Amino acid sequence: MNEFTRRAFLAGGAAWQAGAAEPAKSPITNMWGEARTTKLDLEEIRLFQGVSGAAYNHHHQILFHQGRLLASWSNGVTHEDNPGQRMMLAVSSDEGRTWSAEREISAPFPEKSSTYTAMGIRSHRDQLIAYYGHFSYNPIAFDANGVVLSKPILDNRGSGKVWVRKNTFCDARISRDGGATWDKSVRVLNKFVPNLRPFPLRNGRLLMTGNVTFPYTDDPAGIRGWKMTGLPRLPKWMEDNPEGFLKACTYRNDPRDYCEGSFFQTDDGRIHMMLRTLPIGTEKHNGLLAVTESVDNGRTWSEPMLTGYSDCACRFHFGRLPDGRYFGLSCPNPKGARTPMVLATSKDGVVFDRHYVLGDAAATKPRMPGHAKGGAYGYPTCDIANGNMYIVFSRAKEDIYFTKVPLNALT
Repeated sequence: MNEFTRRAFLAGGAAWQAGAAEPAKSPITNMWGEARTTKLDLEEIRLFQGVSGAAYNHHHQILFHQGRLLASWSNGVTHEDNPGQRMMLAVSSDEGRTWSAEREISAPFPEKSSTYTAMGIRSHRDQLIAYYGHFSYNPIAFDANGVVLSKPILDNRGSGKVWVRKNTFCDARISRDGGATWDKSVRVLNKFVPNLRPFPLRNGRLLMTGNVTFPYTDDPAGIRGWKMTGLPRLPKWMEDNPEGFLKACTYRNDPRDYCEGSFFQTDDGRIHMMLRTLPIGTEKHNGLLAVTESVDNGRTWSEPMLTGYSDCACRFHFGRLPDGRYFGLSCPNPKGARTPMVLATSKDGVVFDRHYVLGDAAATKPRMPGHAKGGAYGYPTCDIANGNMYIVFSRAKEDIYFTKVPLNALT
């Protein structure tokens, strides 16, 4: 039984079969290979180096706050999202040239089968709010050596009753002294692990992206009042974690798996939630992002459409520059090993036809063992402030790097 047939069987045997048509197409494109391209000469600064016992470092984000840069990331023992993973922080007071020693925001969960996933820090007034996801594992998730199996186990009805990952939630911690100390954790949302920290819409509403769910709140602090929403036709039982989105896409009979959203909002108020796509079974990655859109400030979302925006299956960051242009920060070479890292800009939010190569190092091999390690510019994310775009990325999911783009270089 091939993977398409298996998925159709798991989800009830309907709808999707090999050779069926792709979803509707979106006009959003980055014109990869045709766009006007400029290479910027940027310094890459390593702010944290992985070592044995802390060999996995990824899920990084960055914030400029009161003259300082704060970089956060997930730190694990060896493998991605295995038990013992925690959220870390490093600080720079000199525009990223030097960084403090790392410090812990969320200690490893006491339960040996649990993990924390760092999902960024935002500021509200004089406070810092750190967000992180949590889930634990069923005993069936571990192999004979105690390592978490890399693939989820689905039941034969797609009902969501058999989970490898369970007890999913998003918590936050507040710091009132610039990150030196943190209050006790506060529950933000159940059944949800964020992809990025909350970002504001034009009306001030905060939107937080997951894989296939995109909760929002009108609480300016971003702590309370979160309302869950996401792709249409999602099952009520789903948990949006690294397993749940696969089961949800199976349930929906999607032609491929969607995950790791990042959005931009155009002047007409429409929110464009760009989605990473993953192939099914033996399919090859199609090298394109998808998009789901909302015209009611995030309350409801359209069915996903494939775009013409190229991608190498790596998390990305979309947004808007102070001059009004839209941007996509990603690794858009479909055949690249998360290289090069490119900032693409657009005047209309449709055609991203001005490209800036921010880094083009060769594919990086890990120094230490670990599941699915690699990539020269993994998961690039940014913050814009003080006339600069500040960027963090991971190298081989072992080291965390920083670079800075002066906005006046984006001519």
